Amino acid sequence: MYFSNFHKNVVFDTWYPGPYTLYGDVLTVGAPVGQKRKVSVCAGDLDAGSLRPKDYHTLVIESSVCELDKGFVESFPNLKDLIVEADLPRIPQTPELKRLLKDNQVIVRGTFRSAAEKLADALGLTFIHKNILVARHYEEARYESTVLTLSFQKGECPYIWEDITCPGISAGNNGGGTLRHDLPDNFYKGGSIEGFASHFASRYAKTILANEELKAFLEEADRRGGRAWTH
Repeated sequence: MYFSNFHKNVVFDTWYPGPYTLYGDVLTVGAPVGQKRKVSVCAGDLDAGSLRPKDYHTLVIESSVCELDKGFVESFPNLKDLIVEADLPRIPQTPELKRLLKDNQVIVRGTFRSAAEKLADALGLTFIHKNILVARHYEEARYESTVLTLSFQKGECPYIWEDITCPGISAGNNGGGTLRHDLPDNFYKGGSIEGFASHFASRYAKTILANEELKAFLEEADRRGGRAWTH
């Protein structure tokens, strides 16, 4: 983990939860954990300890980022995967950024109709919808926590990534682990959050039905049709 020398509220992390395994070497940027304020990120923030942008192939702009200044993304010469979780009003398109993204054929990830999708469309790059947290569940009797994530990768079918953690192996728990459950390309057909929730155990139903991000995705994907999660 690295803290910016330029803005004290900007932090970089070299570990990212979730099944982004295309390239490895992931760097996330955002606000420190627990901080509610939004942060603006600029190239000067990369002056942070021994942080070397050339070492990273995947850059994650976390939801706590409210503005991305010119020159920041351009500082990652080996970038292959740009994941924009933040609801940014725009991503500045400098000549240097356009050249980097097109030369490296960077995959851009974000939400439908976001600045990330607009950037990918403008430059003719591959757009893939970002992964979506489906539900979390904690089983108190077994001290077991499960996270379900709707995940997308280039050239693969969509899938549910099930990540289970618990203190250890004993009667009643499985020792934790990760499972992948493949989905058909048109899994969102019908656009119904209720229909989607019906495929999961009842313990997840309440959380899934209240998931507004997932609901919005299903409705828009159904409206678009085809392999809507990518283009």
